[in-house]
Amino acid sequence: MIPHNRKLTLSIIIRSILFNCFFYLLITLGVIFWLVPMSFSNSPKPMRNAIGKMIDMIIWMYENMTNIKIEERGIENIPTDKGFIFCSKHMSNMDALVLYRRSPTLTALAKKELFRVPLLNLVFKKMGVIAINRGAREAQKQTPVIAKILRDKKIPMIIFAEGTRTLVGERPPLKSGAYFYQKEADLDIIVVAHNAGVCWPKKSWIKWPGKLIVDYFESMPKNMDKESFMKELEVRILDRSEELML
Repeated sequence: MIPHNRKLTLSIIIRSILFNCFFYLLITLGVIFWLVPMSFSNSPKPMRNAIGKMIDMIIWMYENMTNIKIEERGIENIPTDKGFIFCSKHMSNMDALVLYRRSPTLTALAKKELFRVPLLNLVFKKMGVIAINRGAREAQKQTPVIAKILRDKKIPMIIFAEGTRTLVGERPPLKSGAYFYQKEADLDIIVVAHNAGVCWPKKSWIKWPGKLIVDYFESMPKNMDKESFMKELEVRILDRSEELML
């Protein structure tokens, strides 16, 4: 998976430290002094524009400071005129940023507890992040309501099928949320495979030079039973991501 011959050099260490300082400083100051004030705007557009500019800066620094180039494939498979689901591999802090840059109206699910966090709750509400109750069954009950929001507003939503960030080589059981959004709400499911964890591993401050490849698949076939759907999801998310890591 990860090249065995890659060596940690002084240049990689320095570049990683500089990028990490820039990344976390921009996120912290950006939320406090940029996004929170914009949360009082009547429209979410100023905040989304600000988030887009922050992400553009982060990705520019990521590519130029750490020598990690981002390549996106299958962009033509992303719907542009309706609500849909991004069902993505999750390996680093970068994968969600790439998806947001590609679809600036992107929303997500967050546990209701997070909406009690000062400042963060203001940003979440203005962005249209959707609050859900804990537990898979509770989340499934909310599927029709959430799907209606996505259809009415014609916006995409991201789901991480693994539930949390994973390390290279890990293959956790995939969660079935995407299946219910297709079966019960007839939303297109766009699977996203990538190798982000090779360059930016989970719980690591090192940013390894290389290429971050993101693959967008055609929408998942309709009318599949749950077992077939989950097997195809595993092929697209896990198998394809592992191929990209070689």
